[in-house]
Parts: sequence; C-alpha cells; structure tokens
Amino acid sequence: MAYKVNINNVEPDTCDRSFRYFAKDKKGETLRDTYWLIDPENSPSQRLKLGYTIVYPDGKTTGHAHPDQEEVYFILSGRGEMEIEEERFPIQEGDAFYVEPGKFHVTYNTGILPLVILWVTGKVD
Repeated sequence: MAYKVNINNVEPDTCDRSFRYFAKDKKGETLRDTYWLIDPENSPSQRLKLGYTIVYPDGKTTGHAHPDQEEVYFILSGRGEMEIEEERFPIQEGDAFYVEPGKFHVTYNTGILPLVILWVTGKVD
C-alpha cells in the first residue's frame, strides 16, 4: 500500500526550538527578509532593480507603492495572497504577475512554508 503526504497538509513543529515559537506573537505582521541583488546604486543597471524576498509563514511584506516604477513578481516557492489596491488573489509557485506604477501592493504568506519571491522593478518616464 502506497503512503503519500504533502507538506502543506502537515502541522509544523512549534516547540521552543522552532521559528514558529519565536514568531507566534508576530502573526499578520511584516515578517520578511529582502535581498537587493541588482540596484542602480550598486551596479551598472540604470533603471532596473532585482530582488529576492522571503515572506515567513503568517507574515506579510510591508505594503507600499512605487509612483515611478512598475514591478513584476515571480513566485519561486510557497503559497500566499497578493493584494493590489482593492484586488486580492491567491498566489503560488510558478505564478508571475505585474504591478502598475503607483498601485499599493502587499504580499501575505498564507501557507506553512516560506513564500519566496523574485521581483524586478523598473523606472518609468
């Protein structure tokens, strides 16, 4: 008899040695790490920024808007929800989407694994 399990359906460890134990009082707060990989301030790029963001379970990004930049997201792993202005929709590994300049947006991790995002912004004239 085959046995199959999916990690997204298993309860994670919450003992005092786990990340979840230390983050339990942070649910719904900004809980992420971002790495700016390419930036006009530290590379030859003139208009583009490339970043890698990890949103931890039950966390979110800092909501923000870029008045002079458009942005593209690609979800490398994990599950969550994206909010752009008044629209909120599910996101998961393999999804790509576009955020228009000036649109407020925030990303939520609704899964049990880290939500990993690769993003690019570009200045518009």
